[in-house]
Amino acid sequence: MTTIDIYQGNQIGGCVTVITATKGGETHRIMIDYGESLPGCDNTEDFEYPWEEAPVDAVFFTHYHGDHVGRIMDIPGNIPLYIGETARKVMLNIHENLRYIDDPEGEIHKREYELLSDDNRIHTFHYDTVKRCFDVVKDIPFLSIEPYSVDHSAYDAYMFLIEADDETKESGKKVIVHTGDFRGHGRRGKAMLKMIDYYIHKNQREVDVLITEGTMMSRLSEQVKSEHQMQAEATEYLREHKHAFLICSSTNLDSLASFYQAWQSASLPYRGYMYTYSRYYEKQLRTFSDTAGGFADVYQFDNVYPLDLDRQLHHERWSKPKTQKELMKENGFLAIIKPDFFCEKYIDAFMDCDDKPVIIYSMWDGYLNPEHKAYNKEWDDFLKAQEAKGIEVKHLHTSGHATSQMIEDVIKAMNPKEEIIPMHTECPEEFMKLEIGEELKSKIRK
Repeated sequence: MTTIDIYQGNQIGGCVTVITATKGGETHRIMIDYGESLPGCDNTEDFEYPWEEAPVDAVFFTHYHGDHVGRIMDIPGNIPLYIGETARKVMLNIHENLRYIDDPEGEIHKREYELLSDDNRIHTFHYDTVKRCFDVVKDIPFLSIEPYSVDHSAYDAYMFLIEADDETKESGKKVIVHTGDFRGHGRRGKAMLKMIDYYIHKNQREVDVLITEGTMMSRLSEQVKSEHQMQAEATEYLREHKHAFLICSSTNLDSLASFYQAWQSASLPYRGYMYTYSRYYEKQLRTFSDTAGGFADVYQFDNVYPLDLDRQLHHERWSKPKTQKELMKENGFLAIIKPDFFCEKYIDAFMDCDDKPVIIYSMWDGYLNPEHKAYNKEWDDFLKAQEAKGIEVKHLHTSGHATSQMIEDVIKAMNPKEEIIPMHTECPEEFMKLEIGEELKSKIRK
């Protein structure tokens, strides 16, 4: 027998899935994600999983966002943890940077860094270059787990297909697909439906239960750009604005690649230099170049330097050294900053340019909306202060989550035989409005 329990599924972030397989009186379980509820969520306190009463054999993480992996330290130390190899490196970079903070938070990050460095505890998914897919994890009795890479605003994100031994099924197996967070409008998003057809349904395999995210079901009116559309718009904008600052998550590889490539195109026939406000950010970009960049050149970040405006630079063709600031004024730049007043000095340094600096804000607008639960007053205050100085703030962003159309397409492609379980959504009832036919609608868990 197989059971599926979803905890905190009717919210965006902090969702936990537990799949239990019982055979011959013996029980084994896996958990998928154990993260924190997002700021502004109605949940004032995350639920505590009963680790002793319902032991878990392993925890699988779909990706590195805090609402999926944020409570990793609360998982008992004897439980193996599975995550993508690049996702692990990204998390190590984050905690390595923060572990030196001289307060209790720094100690927490130090312990997370040590945990993520533990090769005995952390297991990563192995990619088979011949089969062109990830190896099946068969370490847990009664359960096999197939990881599949999906497109999301976090690189190295996964969907899992779980085959559970189930004596109640004629085939002896119950097939469950957990999508994790995904989308169809990123660079790799179009491959999702082909992957379902080729891998999920290989050898005429049928899916019994589909567990799918539905983040955008609460934002159906939101217009969603593709990464390619955003890159094209950014290219045109940067051709007109040669002194540009960028606010974008350090872990949103695809959007960072979009802006980097846009700046390269806008700078032609010269090379476009990108600058960052921190060594940590520079290291994340280098990590992405070394990993994702090995699969696609679009993820290579070659001309990236830390912001150090007074740094003296030399060249054999120059009669005297130039400062980084002088070169940035002459050649233009795309510089990554944080929406925090400590970064204001970088903006002010270029206020005397004929081409006044601009700011590209490439994050969700909900963080700047005082009426939204996730409102970040500090970010809003920072941007309003820059606008008060006459600086244009360009909002240019695309969602990391699937549109309702993409969710429809995935549900129809999976065609689950027994049940559809919405999760990671504030509006699961909106699934009944999807154009998936009455038969599939009847399978949606209420």
